[in-house]
Amino acid sequence: MTKRILARVAMLLLVLFGVTLLTFFYTSLSPIDAAQALAVRRYTRPTEEQVTAVRTELGLDKPFFEQYADWLGNAIRGDFGNSYNTGKPIINELAASMKPTLIMAGMALFFAALFSIPLGVLSARRKGGFADKTIYLFGIICMSVPNYWIGFMLLIVFAVNLPWFAIMGAESIKDFVLPALALAIPTAAGNIRVFRSSLLDGYNSDFVMYARARGVSEMKIAGMVSRYALPPLVTMLGQSFGFTIAGSAMVESVFSIPGIGSMLVTALNARDTVTVNACVLVIAVVFVVVNFIAEVINAALDPRSSARGNGYAQ
Repeated sequence: MTKRILARVAMLLLVLFGVTLLTFFYTSLSPIDAAQALAVRRYTRPTEEQVTAVRTELGLDKPFFEQYADWLGNAIRGDFGNSYNTGKPIINELAASMKPTLIMAGMALFFAALFSIPLGVLSARRKGGFADKTIYLFGIICMSVPNYWIGFMLLIVFAVNLPWFAIMGAESIKDFVLPALALAIPTAAGNIRVFRSSLLDGYNSDFVMYARARGVSEMKIAGMVSRYALPPLVTMLGQSFGFTIAGSAMVESVFSIPGIGSMLVTALNARDTVTVNACVLVIAVVFVVVNFIAEVINAALDPRSSARGNGYAQ
């Protein structure tokens, strides 16, 4: 087990290395010169000498791999440098932006699990019935519309027509409910189908037939099947958390939340490549860590690990 975890950690570190290298490479291909953009913000009409001085100051005159090695070495120590756009330390801006995004993504994950589990169970228990077909149709609709459109609809209903929530801002936990729902509804729609399929596979498996033949109660069988069906759902929830972090920009714009998605979009518009690289690295780290945690949880939930020793009659 320890070797498996270490191998997985090594693989995740390799993934992060690849993400940073590709991101650094693609930002270097931008047709807009970052030194030119920064010089324009500093001097309005910079001379060629001023642009060259800025390029040297930023280290953009060095070869690509030397630039990448310097950036990666500093990033490992938590030093992402200063933003080309604002001139402030990027690490401070990241810390301020990650807090509202993590709160919103955490609440979205909670809502997604809250919807996925009971509706998945209901859909599996009423296979082919009215409830199953209704949940399926609702899920198709929710997966077909973008989350920012759902956000607009939630704002119109619960912030304009029914003034229960604020239209914009992120002052309290209550302000994150609507954006979290906008992110959670499409995610839950897909997760319900996955959980339903896993439950049906569990009830049709050999171990359930064996347990029923041994006289195990239906309640215990339901618990066994639920444990069997949870790993795919845990994996989906872990991935959805990472995708929520990565794709939060549109929902943050709708609800005026100053999160990391908005920070990334601002940096892209300003050609602030160093901030773009930092944002992508942080998002990738969150994505990788959450998926690793999901794998650990799945290993603990694996019914085969306990079934070998305990049997189904217990």
